[in-house]
Amino acid sequence: MRLVRFLPERFQQLAHEALKFGLVGILNTLINLAVFNALLIGLHDVGRVKANFVATAVATVFAYLMSRYWTFRNRPSDHSTSREFVLFVIFNVIGLGIESALIGGTVYILGTNSILAVNIAKVLGLGIGTVFRFWAYRTFVFRGAKPAPADAVALAEADDLAESEALAAAVATTGTLGVEATLEEIEAAYSDGLLTEEQFTELTASQR
Repeated sequence: MRLVRFLPERFQQLAHEALKFGLVGILNTLINLAVFNALLIGLHDVGRVKANFVATAVATVFAYLMSRYWTFRNRPSDHSTSREFVLFVIFNVIGLGIESALIGGTVYILGTNSILAVNIAKVLGLGIGTVFRFWAYRTFVFRGAKPAPADAVALAEADDLAESEALAAAVATTGTLGVEATLEEIEAAYSDGLLTEEQFTELTASQR
């Protein structure tokens, strides 16, 4: 983690997330493989692909909780937790498809059904699926709330500044805003310290 400080600032968050994602991935892989092999050893007639589905389902719940509350906790989501979880599951299903394709190819195309062979295929599938998932999580699931467009923020600040300057000019010229001023202009001028309490009382009374 200390080496991350020597990276350019724009890459530091990416590096932190990648390291955390890697640690979660290692734990997730161990859980996945443990469940997968427990099913293969404990249930001799279980299908290899079915066992992979069950193992991945268990690991998915663990992965989501760790991703939301640790890896990507600094990325406030701009959609609901339920939608976020649905997206998470969708991309995990795609990752699962990558893994299952390799396992299925090993069993049904290469014709080998040994535990060693399917584990090798599964590890390769996990590797490819992991890269895909990290990209998908950062891009679509935990992408963070979108900030307000800079142009819109600058325009709003410019409008506020122009209004404040107009009020200040009016007070500087006439000593007051005059009876034609709106209640909002009077309150804004008073809050900015451009009107005395006596002037504020007089002008607000004229609005009634």
